[in-house]
Amino acid sequence: MEYVRQLWADALKATQGTKLFPEVLVTQHILESGYSPSKLARDANNYFGIKAGTTWTGRVISAPTIEYINGSAVKVPGNWKIYATRADALKDKQSAASLFRVYANRSEGFSGWVKFLQSNPRYSRAGVFQAKTVPEQFAALARAGYATDPRYVDKLASIYAKIKGFFLRHP
Repeated sequence: MEYVRQLWADALKATQGTKLFPEVLVTQHILESGYSPSKLARDANNYFGIKAGTTWTGRVISAPTIEYINGSAVKVPGNWKIYATRADALKDKQSAASLFRVYANRSEGFSGWVKFLQSNPRYSRAGVFQAKTVPEQFAALARAGYATDPRYVDKLASIYAKIKGFFLRHP
């Protein structure tokens, strides 16, 4: 729970005034990065597995990942190299599916998660910002296509069940 406590202050700050639950940020962080920062989090300050899509103009890292295509897990290779741009990584023959955003620091990584959700209309259309409960927000993220894993909501719910007591003591 010490790690959750460390995340909590940053989660409160990043989600303030956004209609995003800080509990969702913490839970999603743990699912995407573990209870200690993943290699993607350590090397790129990307704690939420946010891809570097065609509109991303910052640095990118090519990281191995698993994508679900028609319900089947597909391993996508990555070389853990940081590139100045998405175009540079693609020129180096990296798969677009392996490209993740690079943030300058942890605070930027957390605010980047918020900005990513706010700037993509699909999250609003899916009800992310209208959710009344943490589980509703999990479901809305999945509806919006945040992850390709068909068990994404179940995994979030499982983690949340394990750490929910922390949130009840630290509203």
